[in-house]
Amino acid sequence: MRFLLLLLSALVFLCSCQQTGSVDLVALSEQARSGDDSACRQLVGMLGHEENALGDKVYPMVVEIGQPMVAALMASVETENRGQRERVIAALGTLRVQAALQPISEVLRRKSLKRRYIAAWALGEIGDPTSIQPLMSALGDPEDLVRHYATRALIKFNRKAVEPLIDFLGTAEPLAAGGAIRALGDIGDKRCLDALLLKVDGPNRKDAYLALGKLRDRKAETALIDGLADTDWQVRMNAAMALGPIGSERSVAALNKTLVDEVIVVREWSARSLSIILGKTVKYTDNTGKRVEPYSVYH
Repeated sequence: MRFLLLLLSALVFLCSCQQTGSVDLVALSEQARSGDDSACRQLVGMLGHEENALGDKVYPMVVEIGQPMVAALMASVETENRGQRERVIAALGTLRVQAALQPISEVLRRKSLKRRYIAAWALGEIGDPTSIQPLMSALGDPEDLVRHYATRALIKFNRKAVEPLIDFLGTAEPLAAGGAIRALGDIGDKRCLDALLLKVDGPNRKDAYLALGKLRDRKAETALIDGLADTDWQVRMNAAMALGPIGSERSVAALNKTLVDEVIVVREWSARSLSIILGKTVKYTDNTGKRVEPYSVYH
């Protein structure tokens, strides 16, 4: 069914294509499927054409053809045509072509290129652990989307990324360290507890407290209690949030103080965590001055 839809899309496209004249995409795709190198190269070349959205229309055909397209795709990873490069890398990531790891990593390193986050995404999709190092290097990238996708890609490696991330965190600059902390928190492996505890007093303490909460390890309780007194309301919120599942009677006095915090979300999370620790509903004061119950977010 999927192939029939692709054929229909190609037939419709033939009526409006100006950039490639009367090229028969259906015939070309069949030639590529049979292993015709020339047809594969032509299709990959079309990935760089924006007129009539040609690149976007050819892309699903390339991915559907699959393995026969790999050589032609590999030859164009580092093309200067941005649209073609993006679609080529996306296709190689979708097809999980391990041979593409090195050239895609090189694209990720080239900070002069725009929209390199696609390279980070593709490395995560391919899933080879050799990508962990270039992805960690991208955590300090000047582009926010590159950092975001590098972090998400590292999370996909799960436990395989834990030790490298812990080592990286020891010397990383604050910008890159933030991504490493967020990745470790989402992976949730308790091996990173000590490394995260070392970050609760620095510029990444907001992320560190949030990550510690995701570990749900009672060994972090003292640090989380200290976080309730931080000058940054987001740190106080994250600390209050984290104490619910792991807090003991030691946490109650500190949470009672933040139950009257000047920021409503800190008060709300303090009440929620107190309700869990004490086993009874604890109310907080909302922005209207009314005493209300926090809604449950735990399942």
